[in-house]
This record gives sequence, C-alpha cells and structure tokens, in this order.
Amino acid sequence: MFEYLIFFTFAAIAVIFSAIVVIHRNPIVSALSLVVSFFALAVMYVLLDAPFMAALQVIVYAGAIMVLFLFVIMLLNLAQTDEPISRPVQQFLGITGAAGFAITLIYYILKAAVIHTGGPAVFVADARAIGVTMFEAYIFPFEAVSILLLAAIVGALILSQRTSAIAKDGGAR
Repeated sequence: MFEYLIFFTFAAIAVIFSAIVVIHRNPIVSALSLVVSFFALAVMYVLLDAPFMAALQVIVYAGAIMVLFLFVIMLLNLAQTDEPISRPVQQFLGITGAAGFAITLIYYILKAAVIHTGGPAVFVADARAIGVTMFEAYIFPFEAVSILLLAAIVGALILSQRTSAIAKDGGAR
C-alpha cells in the first residue's frame, strides 16, 4: 500500500511538472521543470523494480540531454517577446497533432487493458526480443514518438529563424 502511495505521488509530480514544461513561457523554467519530471520518472522506475532504467533516466535524460537543452536555449538566446507570433495553420497543426497523439495513447491503453490476462508480467532481458517486440507489436507508437521528435526539431528551427529575424531588424516590428 505504501508503494502505491509513493508511486502515485511521484506520478502526480511528473504530470504537474510536465504541464509546467508546456505552459510556462520562460524556457529555462521549462527545462528545469523537465528535469524534475525526469527525476520523478526515475523514482517510479525504482518502484517498478527497474533500477537500471532509473539510473539511465537520471544519467542520460536528466543529465546529458538536459545539459544539451540548456546549451541550445542559451545558444539561441531566447528573449521574452511581447506577443508570440502565432499563425492559424500552426495552431491547427498543433491541435491536430495533440489530438492524434491522445487518440493513439487512449487506443493503446485500452488495447493493453483488453489483452491483459491477469497473470504476472514476464520481463525478457534479451535485447533482440525487446527490439522485435518494439518494432512488431508497438510500431505505431514508436513511429508516433519519432514524428513528435521531428515536430520538435522543426519547432526549434522556426524558433531560431524567428530570433534571427528579430535580431536583424533590431527588434522593430
């Protein structure tokens, strides 16, 4: 019972700080909130008897990836602007992508609930079996995540073009 309390507490922390990542305007606060979310996920991995995954979460994501994110934020020198430039096409694509991702997530959660047999979960330590499972049974979620990463790259390019355009005309609109 105590493990459930810890698990759901850190799950709530992860969800709250993930929402802060998306909602907050300051990129530094968003990046640091992402670090807190990564640490909460690491605690949940420990509670799920996956200490190696928890260590990887802390070392790779909270350590190396977040250093890269902060480096890119500092390199782009993202300054606060008066009003963010938004275009209706970008808003439509963002809402459509989020809805598609939510539908995919709900589909796979319901599929897992229907397929669940109630027996104990069997974890296979073989890398080949994990790869085959990931690319056969979970190819659609895998590709959805790759499309999300592609969208993040395109967003970073748009942000860098916007800041360079602002710098060229001296910030005048």
